[in-house]
Amino acid sequence: MKRKLTLVFLILISFTGYIFAQGVYFRAGAGYGLPAATIPIGEKYLHTESYDGINTTSVFSTDIVSASYGAGTNFTFALGYKFNENFLFDLDVKYLAGKKYETSDSYNYQDISYSGIEEDVFTRSSSGLYFNPSFVFSAGFGKGAPYGRFGLIAASPKVTSDESYFYNLDGEVTRDITWEYKKGFALGYQAAIGMNWKINEKLDIYTEADFVSMTYYAKEAEMTRYLYNGSDYLPQMSVSQKQIVYKKKYDPEVPYDAASPLVAARVASPFSSFSAQVGIKFTIWEEAK
Repeated sequence: MKRKLTLVFLILISFTGYIFAQGVYFRAGAGYGLPAATIPIGEKYLHTESYDGINTTSVFSTDIVSASYGAGTNFTFALGYKFNENFLFDLDVKYLAGKKYETSDSYNYQDISYSGIEEDVFTRSSSGLYFNPSFVFSAGFGKGAPYGRFGLIAASPKVTSDESYFYNLDGEVTRDITWEYKKGFALGYQAAIGMNWKINEKLDIYTEADFVSMTYYAKEAEMTRYLYNGSDYLPQMSVSQKQIVYKKKYDPEVPYDAASPLVAARVASPFSSFSAQVGIKFTIWEEAK
């Protein structure tokens, strides 16, 4: 993977040796991405039971929840090189504040004199920086120039899972747990089409629709919070209870060791998305024509 990235940058360097840069610009924008290439991450399960003194009625419902953690609000900051009117190179840094996905297991009970619930709710979301070197091919004419953008995208994001448990059927119990899945590396690609609207010689406004294809594999997971009935139990837990190391291959017969992280098979997390974005492009320097 490192060899591929090195090769791409060597090609870029050699290419710029033959084409003289005609300008330097800064670009900033914001947008929102919809999930693409989703996978099921759980379900919303609800069981409602009621007793009227004679009959007991039970109602069940289940909704499958599918997700791609690349969905959500995104912000882009980029420096670009304009080789000529038709060919440009962007080096983008994107920040993702991912969409929240909720799964749950709920039981509601009610009779003529009493009611109670047992509910376990999981909320998952992602965040992280993307690095996105890309080539831009622009029509480069008039006040509205269409363009296409194609490039690699690399990231080391983080997925956060919050569990909130509540029980009051015969006493009250609460539990709040947070896990962070991190330290992996993802490499994918981005393809986009857009329009560049010229305001004046220095300032443009752009609108863009893009597609990102990327899959992330976390290297480890860490429990960062464990509250039981409001009390912090995290310091009392063993290393194996609050740390997980994910591997592509591992020996399942290795003896359990409470003082070492638990080892498990790595899990794929999709980060693909369809996104729309709007922003500004400001020319920092341009060679006199």
